[in-house]
Amino acid sequence: MKTDKNLILRVKLIALGVFIVASIGILVYGALYEMPRRKCEANGGWWSDKYRACKTPVYLPLLTKRKAGEPQKILWPTEDAKGASNGSPRPVDQPAASSASTSVSAASK
Repeated sequence: MKTDKNLILRVKLIALGVFIVASIGILVYGALYEMPRRKCEANGGWWSDKYRACKTPVYLPLLTKRKAGEPQKILWPTEDAKGASNGSPRPVDQPAASSASTSVSAASK
């Protein structure tokens, strides 16, 4: 009978310990993650979960020196520039006989 009481007391204490550890974990998470995020968003900032930092958004017309809603004007130096790629050279078409796959298949015959 005495061992049953000890077992029940031990299970009660383990459950109480798990409850206390879980409660402390929730409070620490709230203090370190949720409260700073909510405070940042309440002040109009952007919260970064990755860096845990609050940043202030920059109004785009301040950077571009355009009025709000004004479209971007692209001044092309020449008419040919409109159709140009991003500056990287275009691949040169090689004859089919010099490609690696055809030379391997030709060598195996």
